[in-house]
Amino acid sequence: MKFHLLFASAFSLFSITAAYAQDQGFTVPDGASEELAEALKPKPELGDRLISDQPEDIQAVMREQLIETTNRPLPPVPAATKKQLFDQLMAVSGMGMRDLFNFMTSKKKAADGVTFDEVIESMLIKANEVNFKNVGHNKFWKDASAVTGYPALRVEILQFCDAVVGRRMLDFSPEFSIFIPCRITVMEDANGDIWLMTLDWDVSWLANAWHPDSELSDQLKEDALRIRDAMEAIMHAGANALW
Repeated sequence: MKFHLLFASAFSLFSITAAYAQDQGFTVPDGASEELAEALKPKPELGDRLISDQPEDIQAVMREQLIETTNRPLPPVPAATKKQLFDQLMAVSGMGMRDLFNFMTSKKKAADGVTFDEVIESMLIKANEVNFKNVGHNKFWKDASAVTGYPALRVEILQFCDAVVGRRMLDFSPEFSIFIPCRITVMEDANGDIWLMTLDWDVSWLANAWHPDSELSDQLKEDALRIRDAMEAIMHAGANALW
C-alpha cells in the first residue's frame, strides 16, 4: 500500500504541473520583444517563482495584466457591523452557534471496524487519485495531550490543495484565502466513533442569490464543484477504508 501511495503521489505531482502549464496566466502584448514574450510563457520546468523576483520591466507587464484580471482585497468590515449582521442572521435563522457550525459542515461517520489509521491512509491515496496534493498533517491531539497532561481523544487535521483552482478562487476573492488549503478533520468522539468533517463546498444556493457579486463565472462554478466532489470522494474513501 505504501508503494501505491508513493506512485500515486508522483503521478499527482506530474498532473498538477501539467495543469499549471495549460492554465493561461499572461498574454503577450502586441509589439512585445522576444525577451518579454518568452518571459510571459508558462515554464513549469523552472519550479516555483515569484513575480516580485522578475526583472522590473517584465514584472510591470505582469502586474498590469493582473490588475485587469484579478480583484484586490476589500476594505475591512468594522466589528460593530459584523456584530449587527451576525445578530440579524441568528435572529432570522433561529440557529444557535453549534447549529451554525453544523450548517457549514459536511461530515461522515467512519464505517464500523474501520480504524483511524485506515481512514488516514485511504484519504491520502484517494487525494492523489483526484489530484489533490497533501500539503499538511496536523496531529492536534498530541499538542492537546502534552499541554493538559491527560490522554486525549485522537484528532488530526489533513490539508489538501489544488493550486490552480485555489489561485483562481483568490483572483476572484482574496478573502477566500482563509478557507485554503482545504481541510478535513478526522476525530474520535467520546463513544470511540470516528468522524470526518470539512467545510461544505456546495455553492448551488448561489444561483438564487440576488447580489451581483454573488455571480460566479462558469469556470469558478466548475472549480467549486470539482473541489466539492474531490473532498467528498476523499472523505468517502476514508470513512470506508477504500483504496
